[in-house]
Amino acid sequence: MQSLGEINRYAKAVYEIADKNKELSILEKDFITLKEVLEKNTELKNFIKNPTYKSNVVEGVIEALSKKLSFSNLFISFLKVVNKNRRFFFIEKIINNFFNLSSQKRGEIQAALRLSHEITDLEKKQISEKLNSTLNKKINISFLVDSSLLVGSVLQIGSTMIDTSAKTKLNKLLNN
Repeated sequence: MQSLGEINRYAKAVYEIADKNKELSILEKDFITLKEVLEKNTELKNFIKNPTYKSNVVEGVIEALSKKLSFSNLFISFLKVVNKNRRFFFIEKIINNFFNLSSQKRGEIQAALRLSHEITDLEKKQISEKLNSTLNKKINISFLVDSSLLVGSVLQIGSTMIDTSAKTKLNKLLNN
């Protein structure tokens, strides 16, 4: 099984190369693009998570994605190295570690807010501003819709979780 340390090393290595070559903003855009594609395409996500595909098959997918999404040469090389080392099925974890590292280097805190319904951009901005001022730090927050929550939200900042969802409250009532 892949250790967390080894996954972190991939993220750290590509971060340091991009930083040294002054390509960090380009690399971050590539990581964001790939993350968004994986979130929207479950077939691709399932393909990537399957470690049984041969390296040349995965490389073909990398090349097709790179061409279609105009990835930078550094990002393409990185993806190919991960594939060559037979670790491509961990790419989502590597992506998350990269974003955590990037935020950490900028002094930001990562947060995720799962909501039972979609909210407006104005509401997202207001929530972000309130968190920034409350915690007196720059919070990099992602907003996700999770219809299984029924009503309410789950806010996770680092290892701290605040769960006000009806789903959790109902589960607590049923299990007591």
